[in-house]
Amino acid sequence: MKKLIAVICAVALCCGGLAGCGDKKSEKADSTAEKITSSAADESVTNAESETTETEELTMAQAYTKSIENANFRSLMVTSSDFTDDTTTMVEVSGDEYHMSVGDGENQTELYVIGGVMYMLSHAEKSYIKDETPDEMYLNMDTSNYTMGVDDSYIFIDSVIAEGDLICETYHAPDLISGEMPSGDEDGEVTVYKYYFEKDGKTPVKIEMSAYGLEQTTTFKEFSFDIDSIVIPDLSDWTDDTENSGFGLDTDVESEELDESEFDANIDVEQADAAETE
Repeated sequence: MKKLIAVICAVALCCGGLAGCGDKKSEKADSTAEKITSSAADESVTNAESETTETEELTMAQAYTKSIENANFRSLMVTSSDFTDDTTTMVEVSGDEYHMSVGDGENQTELYVIGGVMYMLSHAEKSYIKDETPDEMYLNMDTSNYTMGVDDSYIFIDSVIAEGDLICETYHAPDLISGEMPSGDEDGEVTVYKYYFEKDGKTPVKIEMSAYGLEQTTTFKEFSFDIDSIVIPDLSDWTDDTENSGFGLDTDVESEELDESEFDANIDVEQADAAETE
């Protein structure tokens, strides 16, 4: 089951194209501070105007990125690439709780983190594990990465009308291997992201990523911000494989038991040495 966790995280990360999530912060003119008066009403108006100006400066991909920061959402996407089979991935987030699903049918694997408890479901085996003390990496997982937001390091290139009257925004991102933005051909390869939106769309229709001659396309089948809560399904007829998985074990108890066994072994050795001396 530990391998299944690695699989779901690796596949989802692949779906995310190693994308980060960031926002563009615009500088405010010095004159803004001068216009603020002691009046609370005037301050409110000034802040509203500042926020409007900042929003207008964002590209569609940047606005999309801001919309998913700390938001509750559900995203269903299919990723096609040169190096893996088509993969269906679903991510839903509600506060600190989230649910990730990779694959479909018997090949589906699901990861839930609800109330600080992690559940891992394997549909192929119809079994699950429950970890009441999961590693911090699962509790603090940045699920917005898997929806491929624009990172601060990305460089906006252009915005053009593509097929189907979609708006295509192109960005250059750092080299996937070095993590550095190439300054020339000899310094590595730039990663290219293309975000496709409908004219008035708030979330992308698809995102294309290319690097080192490989291409990946993630098509969004569903994107919703109408998420209230995440509920674990009924597992009454599933097999609880927690004990066999090694999760949820009390490491302190294991350590104490190991120390006791080592202590007993040492006593046996000392007794044997004493017998040989006699």
